[in-house]
This record gives sequence, C-alpha cells and structure tokens, in this order.
Amino acid sequence: MARSARVRHLIVRFLGSLAPPRPAPEDLARIRSILSPAEYAVWGTLGRADRAESLAVGRRAAASLPEDAAPVWVAAALLHDVGKIDARLGTAGRVAATLVGGVAGAANRDRIGGRVGRYLRHAEIGADRLTAAGARPETVAWARVHHRPDLWADAGIPEGIGRVLARADGEPDPGP
Repeated sequence: MARSARVRHLIVRFLGSLAPPRPAPEDLARIRSILSPAEYAVWGTLGRADRAESLAVGRRAAASLPEDAAPVWVAAALLHDVGKIDARLGTAGRVAATLVGGVAGAANRDRIGGRVGRYLRHAEIGADRLTAAGARPETVAWARVHHRPDLWADAGIPEGIGRVLARADGEPDPGP
C-alpha cells in the first residue's frame, strides 16, 4: 500500500513538472511573509517546477498543521527539497535518479557519484545550503531528516509535525 502511494505521488509530480505554473504574486507575497530573508533567498534559487512543488507542499502543510504550530514548520515544508537544485537534473534525469536510488537502496546511495548522487543526497545537501544561508534551525533540521522518520526526534522534529509535513510532501505516514 505504501509503495503504491509513493508511486502515485511520483507520477503526479512528474506530470506537474512538465508544465509547472508560475507562482502568483499573492503566493510570492505569502511565501515572503513565511520565510526569513535568508530562506527566501534560497527559495528564489529554485527552478519553476521546484517552486510549484514547494508551494503545493507548503499549502498542504499549512492546511494540516495544528493551529498552534509555529509558522516555521510551513517554512520547513517549503524548503525541504532545496538540495535537489545542486544535482542540476531535469525531469527525465530526476526520474532516472529516483529509479537508480530505488535499485541501489539506501545503504548504497553514498557510493553513487555525480549529479545522480547529489540528487539522492539532496536532504543533506539542502540542509547544508540552508545552514550556510543562515536559515532557522527547524528549517535546516527538516530538510536534513525529512526522509528519515527514525531521526525526527533527535533532530527536534515533533512526531505530529513530522507526520503532517511528510504527508504534505506525499510521503506515506510512517506509522508508530
């Protein structure tokens, strides 16, 4: 079940990346109000498809987070995939990299070099990019561990927040 949900999510992302919409001025204003200036500068380096996906994830997170959740968690949702830009892969390259990563398995991803390797290590690369830019700790932490529920607690991500952010990104609920 979880695998079919992940495949469905990837197909929807692929199709959406073929002709992504430009963010509307009101969306840009909202993003600017959520992100710190340093975070907004990093967000501004995203390509059109990544901005559209970021906005969609941010909207889903904002709609699902508890009312008392700090706004920084929406920022974390918006910025969690910024490390993907370092790979400099287009849509087809990202599909291929995802397939390579699936075949190689998590244990072997560090052995893969080049742009595909950078894509597969986007979480660490993005967290380092955000740290260098002066992003808030919660934003950096989520970028680093968003694919690793087993590390959420050690990174300071409350379990409920992590679940909401993961679902907003189309990930299956990691369960208890």
